[in-house]
Amino acid sequence: MEEMNETYLSDWLANKITDEQLKELVSAEDFEAFQKIKNTLSNFEFSNPDLEQNFSAVKQKLATKSQAKTKVIPLWRYASIAACLLVMFGLYHFFIAENTITTAFGQTQIITLADHSKVSLNAKSTLVYRNNYSYKRALCLDGEAFFEVEKGSSFTVKTSLGDIHVLGTKFNVIAFKDFFEVKCYEGKVEVTQKGKSIILTHGESVRYYNHTVENWADDTTEKPTWISGETSFKNVPMRYVIDQFKNQYNVEIDYPKTIENIKFTGTFTHKESTVALQTICLPLHLKFGKDQTGKIIISK
Repeated sequence: MEEMNETYLSDWLANKITDEQLKELVSAEDFEAFQKIKNTLSNFEFSNPDLEQNFSAVKQKLATKSQAKTKVIPLWRYASIAACLLVMFGLYHFFIAENTITTAFGQTQIITLADHSKVSLNAKSTLVYRNNYSYKRALCLDGEAFFEVEKGSSFTVKTSLGDIHVLGTKFNVIAFKDFFEVKCYEGKVEVTQKGKSIILTHGESVRYYNHTVENWADDTTEKPTWISGETSFKNVPMRYVIDQFKNQYNVEIDYPKTIENIKFTGTFTHKESTVALQTICLPLHLKFGKDQTGKIIISK
């Protein structure tokens, strides 16, 4: 093909063929290149035109053109790559992607899960579960929540302090700092902490804190009182009571270290901080006030 183009160029420069004839014999790009050669030659006078040099330039151009071939990827390869990426994204979204719900100070939230189980999340708490929850009913909790579990496969709540396993039941969990408490409101609950397990039934509770274990049974309501706006305690050390107060009202509190392990039994409201402080402090003969920055000061 290159030799034919050289012949056409030679004939055309010698006026043996016309422009129209050359256009039919070569590509538009080659004709344009030939035209540039002819125009260059017309601007100069040569006693003996060196056509061989011009032929070499044309040959070089044609050789470069033949080497610069565009690599074409078949369309089916693009489709297969896109399909693989879509499948990988779907698998990640289903098996690995997580849902995280976090409540702020004084905020509660109800989450309805895929199996219609319900989780009531208390203030300053976090619940995490994966998108494949329907196939593996497992959640992670940091804070406090009340669970109303529909019957079905095993249901597990994991915390940094211990795990809870059930099939269908209602129970409340507190997992905050080093304080871990579980109370069963319906059915049976298995609580596992540091490799040891205990079974709770209706009205039974277990509590772990400060390297101690406490369990008890009492008459109970259908749900924990915090859901209706009032937190209740039974023989809970004051430092945990104050932590719960701070979670509800988003305040800073100073108090003597000597009172942090005093046991408190009672309640406080979520609606009015002053009333809540009175119900906490008065039974223990404690005083409270605020400094110039608004920080609450509890004293004896």
